[in-house]
Amino acid sequence: MVTLTEETVRTRTQTPETFPSAPIGSPPVASAPIASPPIASPPIASPPADSPADEFRALLAQHPASATALAAASKVFQRLNPEYTILRRDGLQWNPVLNSGPPDSSVALALSVRNDRQSAHRVILAGSIAIVTRSSTTPDIDVRTLREVAQWLAVTIALEDAAMKVTMADEEAAVQRLVAAEILTVRDLDQVLLSIATQTLNLLDSDICGVLLREGDLVQMRSCVGHRMIETANLRMKRGQGVAGLVFETGEIGRVDSYLTDQTISDDFLSLAEQEATRSALAVPLRAHGDLIGVLEVWRRRDSIFTDSDVRRLVALADLATIAIENARLYHDQRVLVDQLRETHGAMEHQVGLLRQSARLQSSLLKVILEGPGAYGGIIKTVAVELGCTVVYSTAAGDVQSMEPTDADAQEIVASVREVSQLRHRSSHSALRRELPSGRRWWTHPVIAGDNEIGMVSLIGGVETDEAMEVSAGQAAMACSLAHLEQRAASQARNAAFDQIVWDLMDGPVEHRTAALGRAQEMGIQLTAPHRIIHGSFANLDDLAREQEWDTSTVDKAKRTVMRALKGCSSGPALTLVSLRGDWIVAVVDVESRSNAREVMSALTTAARESLPGIQMYWGMSSPYDKPLEYPSAFREAQTALSGARRLRIGAFSLYDELGIVRLLLGPAGESPDLQRFVDDVTAPLAEYDLQHNGSLIATLRAFFDSDCSQKRAAEMLFVHPKTLRYRLDQISQLSDLDLAVHADRMRADLALRLLEVSESNTEN
Repeated sequence: MVTLTEETVRTRTQTPETFPSAPIGSPPVASAPIASPPIASPPIASPPADSPADEFRALLAQHPASATALAAASKVFQRLNPEYTILRRDGLQWNPVLNSGPPDSSVALALSVRNDRQSAHRVILAGSIAIVTRSSTTPDIDVRTLREVAQWLAVTIALEDAAMKVTMADEEAAVQRLVAAEILTVRDLDQVLLSIATQTLNLLDSDICGVLLREGDLVQMRSCVGHRMIETANLRMKRGQGVAGLVFETGEIGRVDSYLTDQTISDDFLSLAEQEATRSALAVPLRAHGDLIGVLEVWRRRDSIFTDSDVRRLVALADLATIAIENARLYHDQRVLVDQLRETHGAMEHQVGLLRQSARLQSSLLKVILEGPGAYGGIIKTVAVELGCTVVYSTAAGDVQSMEPTDADAQEIVASVREVSQLRHRSSHSALRRELPSGRRWWTHPVIAGDNEIGMVSLIGGVETDEAMEVSAGQAAMACSLAHLEQRAASQARNAAFDQIVWDLMDGPVEHRTAALGRAQEMGIQLTAPHRIIHGSFANLDDLAREQEWDTSTVDKAKRTVMRALKGCSSGPALTLVSLRGDWIVAVVDVESRSNAREVMSALTTAARESLPGIQMYWGMSSPYDKPLEYPSAFREAQTALSGARRLRIGAFSLYDELGIVRLLLGPAGESPDLQRFVDDVTAPLAEYDLQHNGSLIATLRAFFDSDCSQKRAAEMLFVHPKTLRYRLDQISQLSDLDLAVHADRMRADLALRLLEVSESNTEN
């Protein structure tokens, strides 16, 4: 064993600090390819055949590449035939790069060099280069020359290492620029993730690369390249599962040198790792704004160790990947927002167009409604023209009232409308899309007035959208409803005006009767001819309501139904004025003779019964009056006649003219019988005839009754021929409208004559 000489120690201490040492964990020079230096080296000329020292000095004057310098140095040593070894330091370990077979092993040499133990070798150190020779085999080369050779080799290798690092840095920067340019210009998130995985796989010299993104409490594989198993592309990891789960849990870098034997990770995916033949793995977190959004991970299928340089590269790629992912997400969100805005804009344009069309149609419909009568037909025609379709209005019973234009399939439409009108659920307040049997689309919308369904609007065919048809059907139905309500309001106002006229004429003071007569004339009601007053009442409405369990609104509806039937009664003269107050009906009818009056009363009774099955009415009618200001007297007569009808039987009617003596007993409560009117009805026409013709009709009638209605004895009492008596009796019947063959008329006439005698006697007294 030879001790390291003082020259050796001095050589170590004088080694310049600029000679870089290889970093711990870097591969040996002999096992790694040596990149070309940035400046090409001239070829090594054969040195002159001088001494070995001269040969080395000649080599030192040149600047070859490290491989060339080692070869030249080896050639000189071989000429000297020494036992030598040239070593290079790799971290704390020395590895031989050239040797001629030293007596000790490389490990022993490395230990001797590293520990400065005494040895039988000469050791020359210069930076990361050591030359070890037997001290007895190189007498022709002094220590200084060896030191210069070692320094020359160290400088050459250091320069080349630096050049290689610069080249590798340039290459890495170029790759990162390429990666950055690619992942930062791609806008689609899936494409961004695929680009990240592909570029990371190449730059880290790996076999599998995956990008896992966070989804709640999981990280899920979103993009994977290099995998063999489909399960790898579908990985889902919880916190602490696998390498990615470890990074997800800790937020730190995860590095595994042996996936199958490492104890720091869970064994959840060992089976998948065996199938993929993975050996080592490296994963780094993806962070955005301080939050972990995913994991970037690479795997190798060979035995290898991910170095600090690999970690640095993956972290740099992870930073770029995070930016790219955020950009892609922002771009995606922006695209989604733009698409939503575009859709919203389109929807708004559509709605604006629909509103314009709706406003135009609504304006046209309102104009039709305001024009007055015949609104239904105008509404249907307007909608048909605006939409270019067939429009139908039908009643609640399914009867088609209006169709515009006349459709070729009118029979099919009418049948379908009638069928739909029977559906219980038809009273929806919205339009429904249906189809005719022929397949044509058919929109229906009920027409609602208050709480009642009065009809239905149908839109058939057309070229407009379903939405436009639905809105238009609703507008048409609303317009029909408004027209109906307008007509009903006008009718109610007119009826109210008529009611006021009727009751002012019946029981108002004279000034009210005069004003009512004027209003009647303004409304086109003529009361110049003789009229009779009708007074009626419901006989069994309360009983029907109890049987049918009607509420108040149903009872009122029943009354209105009867009133419409009475107004529309076509048998006999029409009612000039009619009014309903409570359960009482009052009407003015243009009829004079009793025979026509009976026909009117029969027709009214029949119309009421047909409009409301089971209903019974009482009717009373006054005698004719030709002066409207005297209608209060006529109304009292009608009340008296109604009282007589109520005393007779249900459903009966009576004429005041025919009550005879009974009317003296049936006058309104609190009023005296109208005796003078009773007398005048019989005797006034006879007295007037006697006065004008110097006749004796009253005396003849008195004699007839005094003779117990015997014409023969009456003729003898008057000293006239029986034929003359019979002629006078016929005149009396014609003038008084009495049938003297009827017992009631005889009683009436007899009583009237007796009252006349009492009245004349009182006058004389």
